[in-house]
Amino acid sequence: MTRLKVGAQLIIWGQRPLSNFEGVLDEVASLEYEGIEASPEVFARIPDPMKPLASRRLGLAGLHMDVGSASVKTVDYALTVLNKAEGHFLLFSGAGGRENSDENYRRNSKLLDEYGKRAKKRGITVCYHNHWQEIVNDAHGTRIILENTSPERVSLCVDTYWVKCGGLSPAEFIKEHGNRVGYLHLKDGTEEGIRKYEFTELGQGAVDFPAVLRAAKPLRIEWAVVEQDRTNRTPKESMAMSRRYLKEKLAL
Repeated sequence: MTRLKVGAQLIIWGQRPLSNFEGVLDEVASLEYEGIEASPEVFARIPDPMKPLASRRLGLAGLHMDVGSASVKTVDYALTVLNKAEGHFLLFSGAGGRENSDENYRRNSKLLDEYGKRAKKRGITVCYHNHWQEIVNDAHGTRIILENTSPERVSLCVDTYWVKCGGLSPAEFIKEHGNRVGYLHLKDGTEEGIRKYEFTELGQGAVDFPAVLRAAKPLRIEWAVVEQDRTNRTPKESMAMSRRYLKEKLAL
């Protein structure tokens, strides 16, 4: 495995990246993250996405979209942003829709495969990001996606919290699907908190991150992105705790 770069998902800052993107980047850089992941919308008013990132020595780990609301136009825009900022990953989620149905998974798998084809032509990898819905029933939703997409076009972004929430071991899930895993979301929660869809800083919950990293070690994964959807602390405080855990306990 090449050295994992540690990124920060900006979701924890809520709407602030849309109104004060550079201020958020300053906080991310001060915590020694190496890059960010965000929605394409944060770049809507930024003609040169590389400029604010490069000035802070940050990379663009990836952009994240909902596959159900995506279109060729919005996907092409995201690919353009990634190309300009030298990012390599476009992430999608939500393939099961509200119904979490097999029909939705199959229909959206076709879209994922098509978007993966478009992305590959531009040097970008499409990854599917799981929530708990794709993990329940022995990862039934994930298996439909994998069966209906090409390994050359669609990889997996494994979210450790949601795998555990869905009843499986994140490390074992990575081992089982290692040939398709291309990106990691490091997210934590306590056993009780996971039942309530609550989140906590890395190392404070029930996810076995040493085992996750051991499982990922043989794989060619570029980014491990810290994602905490919500916090009772300030975003900077919370993300500082997670970064410190990775550095001090896992040498990342």
